[in-house]
Amino acid sequence: MARESHCDRAVMMMTDFASWRAQYASEIVGESPQVIEALETIQHVANSDCSILITGETGSGKELFARAAHRASSRRSRAFIAVNCAAIPDSLLETELFGHLKGAFTGATNARPGRFMTAHEGTIFLDEIGDLPLSAQAKLLRVLEERVVSPVGSDTDIPVDVRIIAATHRNLEEMVAQGKFRADLYFRLAVVPIHLPALRERPEDVLRIAEVCLARSRERLGRNVEGFDASARSALCAYAWPGNVRELAHMIERSVLLAKKARLGEADLQLPGAKKPKFMASGTNPEIRIVAPPAAAAAPQPTAPSAPVLDDTSLDLRTALENLERTLIDRALTKAGGNRTEAAALLGLNRTTLVEKLRKYAA
Repeated sequence: MARESHCDRAVMMMTDFASWRAQYASEIVGESPQVIEALETIQHVANSDCSILITGETGSGKELFARAAHRASSRRSRAFIAVNCAAIPDSLLETELFGHLKGAFTGATNARPGRFMTAHEGTIFLDEIGDLPLSAQAKLLRVLEERVVSPVGSDTDIPVDVRIIAATHRNLEEMVAQGKFRADLYFRLAVVPIHLPALRERPEDVLRIAEVCLARSRERLGRNVEGFDASARSALCAYAWPGNVRELAHMIERSVLLAKKARLGEADLQLPGAKKPKFMASGTNPEIRIVAPPAAAAAPQPTAPSAPVLDDTSLDLRTALENLERTLIDRALTKAGGNRTEAAALLGLNRTTLVEKLRKYAA
């Protein structure tokens, strides 16, 4: 029998990867080398129980990769529990993650299992792990080392069998050096590190993702939008996407919803500012920075937010303040390209506070 050639093996490996991707990671769009490398890493480690740490900017698709790892694992028939560590108040983190007994504290009228117990034999995804306070980091480290949880109010350890996938947009190595993140926990989480590129770092994928987002929005919204014209394609490729894939998806959904013609043009996209925002540096791997106005130019005067329109029948102060707050939050999110951390900074709020306000207004 003739020896199998290197070319034959390469074709077989490519076929195996394409089949694996179609089965477990079909929602992830992109053919850039960085995306392929991340997917291949997940393919190789999915069936192990080792921890995975996914890093990348907000909106780059970290949860999609975590779900792909779960679907491709032997735990796929069990639960995938996603926890946004930044959205849970510090005072509730321990009971949210590890559960509590009845009567453990005021208001605990019933026992409640934590997220780790709910994820038993499955996968727990700890998003924004960099926002976890040091006290909770110590308890999480114990779970990783001993594979047990202790609910609030209990002296008994309960064994848990979970696969941990964590994600963050922060630089955990810098946080370790600053004493803001435990080094031992970092090394426990980063057994398999995976970094996802920002969308501006893989421009070859922009139009692919845009087409998929348009098809999904068209089907979900029931709109007859066929595609993009040349001006829209050019604008999509020229824009720097500070909010990454999430910003692109939301922008296209809005454009499809408001479309008045079969093909979207540049004007329909309503991209903020110039085609390439001034706060994005040039180059193949730009860094986000604020560009100060030229010294000779007069500093623009801040524009006061418009006050809610009131008439003689709408003098309720609470309603007026809530309307104004909604307006300012919308403006900050638009200016930040959907990035909640940046929007919270613009508003002078903690990110957790902003998330709670968004949740309240969405209710």
